[in-house]
Amino acid sequence: MTASIAVLGAGLVLLSLGVNVLLTKQLSGDASSVLRNRAGAQLATLDTRGGRVRLNEAPNDGAVDQQAWVFAAGRALEQPRADPAVARAAVDLTRARGAVERTVGAMRLLSEPVYDPASRRRIGTVVVGLSLVPYRHTENIALVSTLALDAFVLLIGGLVVGRAMSGALRPVAEMTERASEWSEHDLHRRFDMGPAHDELTGLAATLDGMLGRIDAVIRHEQRFSAEVAHELRTPLSSLRAEAELALRSGQGEADLREGMRRVLAYTERMATAIETLLLMARSDSTSAVGSCDPFVPVQEVVGSLEAAASAHDVELQIAGAPGLTMAGADGALVAQVVHPLIDNGIRHAARRVEVRVGGLAGEVRIAVRDDGPGVPAAETDRIF
Repeated sequence: MTASIAVLGAGLVLLSLGVNVLLTKQLSGDASSVLRNRAGAQLATLDTRGGRVRLNEAPNDGAVDQQAWVFAAGRALEQPRADPAVARAAVDLTRARGAVERTVGAMRLLSEPVYDPASRRRIGTVVVGLSLVPYRHTENIALVSTLALDAFVLLIGGLVVGRAMSGALRPVAEMTERASEWSEHDLHRRFDMGPAHDELTGLAATLDGMLGRIDAVIRHEQRFSAEVAHELRTPLSSLRAEAELALRSGQGEADLREGMRRVLAYTERMATAIETLLLMARSDSTSAVGSCDPFVPVQEVVGSLEAAASAHDVELQIAGAPGLTMAGADGALVAQVVHPLIDNGIRHAARRVEVRVGGLAGEVRIAVRDDGPGVPAAETDRIF
C-alpha cells in the first residue's frame, strides 16, 4: 500500500510540475506579446520625418504612454514615474542592438529601436514596460491550487487503494488462517478452487499441494510406526517367552539348544521386518531403480520359508512361471516386500498357503492366499 501511494504521489508531483511549467511559459509569452503590442502602439505616435524624433500627442493616449520611455539624441523625450532601478534599466536598453527584453524586479521591459524612414539610420529608442505582478499572482494561485488538488487526490487515492488492497488481500488472509488451522487439526480439508487461472486460485492450488504433502508425510510416519509396532510385537513376545522358559530349572541341554534356535529364528524375523520397513520407507521418498522377473525373488522367499511352513503343518505352494512379466523394482525389494506377507500367511493359515505371481493390465500382481480367518474388512485399509 505504501508503495502504491508513493507512486501515486510521484505521478501527481510530476503532473503538477509539468502544468505549472507550461503555465509559466504561457504567461511569459503573453507578457511578451503585450509588450510588443505596446511598443508598436508607442512607435505609431512618433514623427520621425527629417531624421528627428518628435512626439505626436493624440487624444486619450494616456494608456499608451503608461510605462513607456522615448529616447532620442541621448536624452529622454518622455519617461514615466518609475522605480529608480527600472529607470536605469530603461536607459541601459537604449544601448542594446535590436529589440531586447529584460526583467527588473516585478517589471518586464522591451526596447525597440526607432529608425529614420529615409536613411534607415537609428535615431532613437522606445522602451515599454509591463508589470508582472498579475502574472505572478496567477502563477501562485495555480501552484497553490495544484498542491491542494494533489493533496486531495492523494488522500482519496490512498483511501481507495487501501480499501481495494484490503478487499483483495482479505481472501488471502482468510485462506492462510484456514490453512494454518487445517494443518494443526484437519489435514484432509482442501480449498478445491479448481485449476489455477488467477493469483487467488494459484495460491489455493499451492496451499492445497502443501497441505497434501504434509498430510502424506504425517500419514506415512503414522503408518510406518504402526507397521513397526505390528511387525515387532509377535517376535518380541516370543523372545520373552523363550527367555522365561530357558530360565526355568530342569531344562536339558537339548531343550536349551532348541530354545536358542527358536530365539535365533525370532531375531532373524525381527531383522527381516525392520529391514523391509526401512526399505519401504526409503522407496516412498525415492523412485525405485532396477527391474526383475518377480517370479524369481518370490520363489526364493517361498523356498526360505518352507521349513517354517512345515513346522506349522501348512502346505506352501507357488503358482506362475518365470518370464511372464517384469517388475519395475529390484529383486531384493520384491523379496523384502513379499517375505512378511508369506510369513504372516503361514502363521495364520489352517492348512494351505498359495502364492500366485502374474500380471494384469500391465501391472505385476503377487497374491498371497491362505485358508485362515482372513483380515477384517475394517482393518484392510490400515494394514495394506
